[in-house]
Amino acid sequence: MITNTKIINYISNRDWIFVSESEKFYYYAAPEFLGFEEQYLLPIPKKSSTVDYNNFLIKTISILSEIYDISVDEIEVIIEEDNAVFSIRIYDDLTNDGKIGFNRFEELIDGIKDLLIDAATFAITPNILTKNKPAEAFRYLNYCKFLQTEVGSFIARIELPSDKIIKEQELFQDEIRAYDINSKLISILSYVKRSVFDSDQEFNETYLEENQHRINLNILKDIEKIYEKTESRNIEFNFSNIYESVKISTENIYNEKLIKLSNLIQNIDESLNEENHVTITGRITNLKSNDPESNSNEISFNSLLDEKPIKVKAKLSRIQYQQAVDAHKGKKNIQITGIIRKMKTQYKFLDIYNFTIQ
Repeated sequence: MITNTKIINYISNRDWIFVSESEKFYYYAAPEFLGFEEQYLLPIPKKSSTVDYNNFLIKTISILSEIYDISVDEIEVIIEEDNAVFSIRIYDDLTNDGKIGFNRFEELIDGIKDLLIDAATFAITPNILTKNKPAEAFRYLNYCKFLQTEVGSFIARIELPSDKIIKEQELFQDEIRAYDINSKLISILSYVKRSVFDSDQEFNETYLEENQHRINLNILKDIEKIYEKTESRNIEFNFSNIYESVKISTENIYNEKLIKLSNLIQNIDESLNEENHVTITGRITNLKSNDPESNSNEISFNSLLDEKPIKVKAKLSRIQYQQAVDAHKGKKNIQITGIIRKMKTQYKFLDIYNFTIQ
């Protein structure tokens, strides 16, 4: 149900400012970046008990639809249902009339499906490579719904859940909600545009180590697949929820810039060929965390692998990090089982299956 409170929440998160009120309306001023020549005031009805309250709400939604150039049903998904909308726009000479070839459409749908599943998997298990897709990733996919497409290019629009619990809290992992997955998806798409397509960086071992928290091989391959299989040079990704709207425009990608993404994928594939499944024990030498309550905490410890001394780094969850702090204070050993990879001067865990204090 749409209410004036929900509309006010939507526009306030987009920098509209409350300026005055009358007996029937609140008045909010549009932000300057929307380009109105004079100050534009949007009236929002105050009292739900009035006869024309719902009619004014409908009119307000229609005005916002025109201002932000999005459909009324998209605004309703965001404001009324408190969900998000993710769209992928393919624009070229073959899609100007809003139509797309069947094979292209089929490849796009398959690519979107894989992208959503792997984004959910990465949010649940934040590793550079995830070989198994958890049941919760498919639960997230089941909450997603296709919306009516738009004309003027081909635009596939998907309603994404926002507040649904996708994975319950466990001993070593916080609860995962749909908005965590949505944020991860947009974060990776932004990273690919900014740090891959629009960058001339060399994707060496140092780069992979510094960007490990942003990189998931499965998702990178999904993005590559969408461009390759649909043969699209220009794709625009849009995301909108009650709090924000994000546009990620990529142009002239097919062939030239896509090679950069392919090179990154190849380098990751090659580096992962050196991985091993191990169980090792050691004493912590360093603890590193900007926010111990997050799931991005790091430890360093010394151990033995094949009877040779090695230095190891591991990324831990909030609860695991708290245990590691206790082990370090008590001068106790820790034991980790997982996938490890050899770097230049040390080893690094890519995936942790078990973490215990000895």
